[in-house]
Amino acid sequence: MRSHHTFRVGIAMAAGTLAAGCGASSGAPSPAPSAPAPVTSTTGSPAATGPSSAATGPSSAATAASQRPESSSPAPLPTLTNPAKPPREPTDNLPDNGWVAGMVTRGGSGPCYGLTADDGTRYALYSTEGIKLTAGDRVKVKVETTLLKIYCGPGRLMAMTEAQPIG
Repeated sequence: MRSHHTFRVGIAMAAGTLAAGCGASSGAPSPAPSAPAPVTSTTGSPAATGPSSAATGPSSAATAASQRPESSSPAPLPTLTNPAKPPREPTDNLPDNGWVAGMVTRGGSGPCYGLTADDGTRYALYSTEGIKLTAGDRVKVKVETTLLKIYCGPGRLMAMTEAQPIG
């Protein structure tokens, strides 16, 4: 039976410590008492479980809390701000119309072709002109943006208007 009593005293001390730590929410540290708190016995004697030991629990917890260094909170995270005006230039930076040199990755007589440009950009080219390209050949093609929403394979969809072999 004494072990249950000791357990209850331990629970009461933990609850008092938690309440004392949460009670000072003003942000200022609580002043430490001038005399050290008396040590209570955990043997389960009636003197240790009386009202006097319950009164010393929270004050000793406040002393322990005030002696711990305060943890510094991390710096606040940066927040995104809304721009004052919309951007003047397009932000998706689609490639300009013009000539692109590279290697044919998917050939045939159309309408879909594959091209890897010299800068590493992959293009999915579309042309209804029946241009014959062979996979592995180096070519220079004239491309334009297209409004068609078709799938010609992996890469950026562009319309091919001309093709010339290189070398």
